[in-house]
Amino acid sequence: MRFWLAVLGSVTIFLCYLCFSGLTQDSSSSFPEELEVVTILMYHKVSPDPRAGGLGMRVPPEKFAWQMAYLKTQGYTVVSMGDVADFIQGGRSLPPKPVAITFDDGYRDNYLYAWPVLKKHGFCATIYLVVDAIGGYNFFDAGRQPRNEMLRWDEIRAMAATRQITFGAHTLDHPSLTAVSPEAARYQIVAAKGLLEEELKQRVDHFSYPYGDYNSEIAAMVERAGYRTAVTSVQGVNRPGDNPFVLKRIRVSGRYDDRRFASELAYYGPVAGEQKGTGRR
Repeated sequence: MRFWLAVLGSVTIFLCYLCFSGLTQDSSSSFPEELEVVTILMYHKVSPDPRAGGLGMRVPPEKFAWQMAYLKTQGYTVVSMGDVADFIQGGRSLPPKPVAITFDDGYRDNYLYAWPVLKKHGFCATIYLVVDAIGGYNFFDAGRQPRNEMLRWDEIRAMAATRQITFGAHTLDHPSLTAVSPEAARYQIVAAKGLLEEELKQRVDHFSYPYGDYNSEIAAMVERAGYRTAVTSVQGVNRPGDNPFVLKRIRVSGRYDDRRFASELAYYGPVAGEQKGTGRR
């Protein structure tokens, strides 16, 4: 009798081991650890007018509206660049599928066509301003691009007052910062921040490198100037502990159809979010 009880006990222990082992394997394969990342989208113009420029930098308003609706319906959470800074530097948790929306240069069409769509969805965004172009035109790339109106101060202040739109600096006149002297680069970085803060009566914490052009010395200048983040044109996503002064973005082209926009988000998403190439502009 004792013999059969011992055999039964051994069999029970063996079966329990198999069950526990299988459960452990199933749990690890069913719930893979998800990488925590934040995606930053890069826009320039949002305009219906082909005379404003080609689709490399210009997204038609109907496409922009579809893209913002896609973010909403697919469970993306739009966060501010301040949230990105807290996530990168302080390890602050963000909601599921976080995305920040950014615009370079400060075209007036951002106010006329992008802003109403952002308001509709309750989305925040950051616009990086070429300070000396405010109220004028895009003199910094005249000849290479068609002439475009830039944001006016009253439009900038109206958006800033809502706190949904944050304004960052894109230098005074959009030079390649590595192509000018260190003194000139430092002046572009520091003076743009000071002038914007004086006009807006609020801190300016975020910077974008013109043409995506930077090196370690330029990034250090931006940090010393008192900014919290700086964005590049390098394609990819960002994780806690990354350098906040060389943040990656995903460029959105007006040539992208709906499927391409969705695939770009998926390609640079939490699982595949490694650096995969560079972009310019």
